[in-house]
Amino acid sequence: MRIAFITDMHLGAEGEKIQGVDVRQNFLDALAYLTEVKPNCLVIGGDISNTVGDRSIYEWVRKQIDDLPFQYYVIPGNHDDSALIAEVFRMTHDLHDNELYYALPLEGRPTLFLDSSKGDFSPEQWTWFRDYLIALRDTNVLIFMHHSPIPADVLFMDTRYPFREPTEFLELVKDLPCHVTVVCGHYHVEKEVQRGNLLVLLSPSTFYQMKHDTPEFAIDNYRIGIREIDLTTHGTISTVHYVEPKSV
Repeated sequence: MRIAFITDMHLGAEGEKIQGVDVRQNFLDALAYLTEVKPNCLVIGGDISNTVGDRSIYEWVRKQIDDLPFQYYVIPGNHDDSALIAEVFRMTHDLHDNELYYALPLEGRPTLFLDSSKGDFSPEQWTWFRDYLIALRDTNVLIFMHHSPIPADVLFMDTRYPFREPTEFLELVKDLPCHVTVVCGHYHVEKEVQRGNLLVLLSPSTFYQMKHDTPEFAIDNYRIGIREIDLTTHGTISTVHYVEPKSV
């Protein structure tokens, strides 16, 4: 199974350029590139909105992806509103006290979609997550969430906007007799981080990519990033594709 992962679009109002970037066109260009990837499904990885959740932005995104020839899934980022996303994308059955998290088998591979939009998990989400991992402990697990669950040596983001419960996450997964792969965004970088049986695939944005090694905010480039994840009989294979933007 081939999955496309698009994240951190930071969309504004119609016609609005964010920091001089036509972010809506970037998103459309990323969707157009999916004809090259030929995925079986698409995951939208959060930070759909640029600052705060906006119904009109979510409705515009849904209009763009509803006619795709494959299924799509959505998770919220820290600039999103989980309840609004659930309402617009008809996912209210997966909304738990304003957190949007759910589980699905993707061609038999257990897949969890978590809500880290507040920078941490509620006790209820932790309990749900723990129960699933216990039940799936003998099967490799794929997780989609907005934040990296552990620090990634991206100095600005690790310091200013990290997931606040990395120790709890590592404690939960480190003794499992299986591999846990997390696909995430938030950091606006392409990077892989391995900790024991945990592999974290940080994915680039469709807006801009950040420098890894500076304590201050610094943009590296404005290429549009799309991550491809292939679930094969041999394991998980991932590739990142870049598209040159038309607006910069």
